[in-house]
Order: sequence, then C-alpha cells, then structure tokens
Amino acid sequence: MSERQIALYMSGLNAESYDRADDPAADADGHVISATVLRRKAVDASLVPVRVRVGHGVSAETAASMLRKMADLIENNPEMLSAMPGFAIRRAADGSAIKRRITPEGLMQVAQQLEGDERERLLDMLEQIREEITEEPRPEDML
Repeated sequence: MSERQIALYMSGLNAESYDRADDPAADADGHVISATVLRRKAVDASLVPVRVRVGHGVSAETAASMLRKMADLIENNPEMLSAMPGFAIRRAADGSAIKRRITPEGLMQVAQQLEGDERERLLDMLEQIREEITEEPRPEDML
C-alpha cells in the first residue's frame, strides 16, 4: 500500500450552476461551502494540509467571497484542521456549521436514496472512498 496523507479539502460552488439552486446549504449569494478531511495518496510531503478548490470560470469577486467564507469556516471550527479522515463540515445558509462523519454505511444509505447514474457513480466510488475515510474514528471526532 502506498503512503497516504491526511488533508482538509475545501470547496466552494454556486448551487445554481450545479442545478442545486434549492440546496439548503446555499447562502444568500447562492454559495455552498464545504470541507472534508480525507486520506489520499501522498503526492508531495511539502504540500500544505489544506487544499482549496473553487470552480473554474467564476468571477474574481465570487472566488474571493467564497475564500473569505472558507476562512471563516476554518476560524470558527479549528478542530477540522486536526480531525480524522471522514470528518465533513458544511457552511449553513446562516453562516453556522453543519458537521458530520462520512462512513461507508452512511454512503450506502445515501446510495439507496439516489437513482440511475448518480447511484451507480456513488457505488462505483465506494471502495475508493472507504480507503480515504477512517472506519474507527477517535472518540473526540464523533459528532
């Protein structure tokens, strides 16, 4: 097995651009900000433990706004920087945080609620995701 690094992956997207305008996590600007702690194949040990992804083609103003919201999420929830893989957090529409654990069992429940291609895509990715999350979280990581 190859060496794996733990990193916090943050993303920001415009809910409407992804046909998710009704997403309850979308704020007044239509932004959905989330973060997940994952164990990924080691690429470079010198990389910082936080990786940020903002959708290509967004305006500079939108990207800057999303990055400020990501920074606020980190400042208000510093435990995410030392959480075990499988920790997920999403910025709620009111600016608060919704925290949860990602587990293989939980992903199977989600898959049962999906249909067609979305369900198949999640089921196909389940083994990869299983390797990226911890099945035995530390007690302090339980939410």
